[in-house]
Amino acid sequence: MEGPNNPRRNLFLLWLGQFISGTGDSVFSTCVGFLVAWLATRQSAVDAEFAVGLTRTVDALPFLLFGAYAGVLADRFSRRGLMLVSDLARALVLGLLPVLYFAGWLQWWVLPLAAFVTYSFSTLFNPARDALIPELAGGASLLKVNSIFQTSGQLAFVVGAGLVGILLAPEVLGQSTGPDGIAWLLAYDALSFAVSFFCILALRVTPPPRSAATRESSLKQLRESLSAAIGDGRLRGLLFLTAMDNFFIMGPAIVGGMFLVRNFLGLETWAYGVFEACLAAGWMLGTLLVARLGSNVRTGHLVLAGMLLDGLTYVPFLWLESFGAFLVAIFVHGLAIPLITVGRTTLIQRHYPRERLGRIFSLVAITVQGFTALSAFTVGALLAVLGPRELFALGGALGALCGVIGLSFKALRRAE
Repeated sequence: MEGPNNPRRNLFLLWLGQFISGTGDSVFSTCVGFLVAWLATRQSAVDAEFAVGLTRTVDALPFLLFGAYAGVLADRFSRRGLMLVSDLARALVLGLLPVLYFAGWLQWWVLPLAAFVTYSFSTLFNPARDALIPELAGGASLLKVNSIFQTSGQLAFVVGAGLVGILLAPEVLGQSTGPDGIAWLLAYDALSFAVSFFCILALRVTPPPRSAATRESSLKQLRESLSAAIGDGRLRGLLFLTAMDNFFIMGPAIVGGMFLVRNFLGLETWAYGVFEACLAAGWMLGTLLVARLGSNVRTGHLVLAGMLLDGLTYVPFLWLESFGAFLVAIFVHGLAIPLITVGRTTLIQRHYPRERLGRIFSLVAITVQGFTALSAFTVGALLAVLGPRELFALGGALGALCGVIGLSFKALRRAE
């Protein structure tokens, strides 16, 4: 007979919820820039490039503003409860967007505002999820469990971006659905978070005993968390390199990629969906390879090798011309990403106590998402003077340098 904490059941439910909501996330990230550009142009408000850059910056800004405190909350309160609140709030906010659009009331600035609110709740959800996984996993290998969960994210990205590519392609429906089709896909995004809510609601987890730390002031815990990170050479190096790598790599990925498809290639939203699906397919295959072959490699080595390859695989974009060549290149780039993401998550779960995991993962989210925000804004501005191919190559060269510099961080390099 299965007990209430049956690991396989709980992990499957969490995996399923994350897969379905991940497809919605993929739809949103693929579509929202095109809808913002269409609305901004139609309403003659601002330049489309500025509006898109601002929107993608706002996507990540909540992690920079609230990330550290969100980790404190994830360690003080029920992680499952925080995830439920986050999913419900995101479903309601995203569900409002298609209603406003079809009523004719949607202004372009509502989309970055909705993105800010939505990702504010993601700021709370993500560290709670990553800290909950070791509790759900029982005695299973954390490297394999993390690989499985990240595979669900990549598979969701393939499916979500693929939906955009298929449903918005003129060849499928006989005509371009334009912004109407994007609005319907945003409705699906809202529904996906509702499904995730019910999957998490079905988890059966015995809460851990309340520790003395939860009776401390949350601000005191926040200060202690930041002090501990600064004093820990391994974590300090990991956070620094993660911040720099994301600053160089993510702006080209989320802003440059859209304008590569839209301006350089002269294609529409469906092509960007295919482009993102190829990235996610490479990411998924890379994750499977890490799960299969990564057990005998130090997690520190995985992370540093991933940063080096993450950057180097962008450099060839400078010389590519055709859509097919870009699809191959972005697939190859995706293969390198799991070396960083799986290696970093496993390193933290192996080397730090569970009662601190929420705060540590929130610090990682700050460096990832916060510097993604800065990168997106920077690339949005640089597109006025540089082409998207040049930005990919420049960001890739600087990102690869992070992996080389990381070799000087002994504590990180030697992490098992």
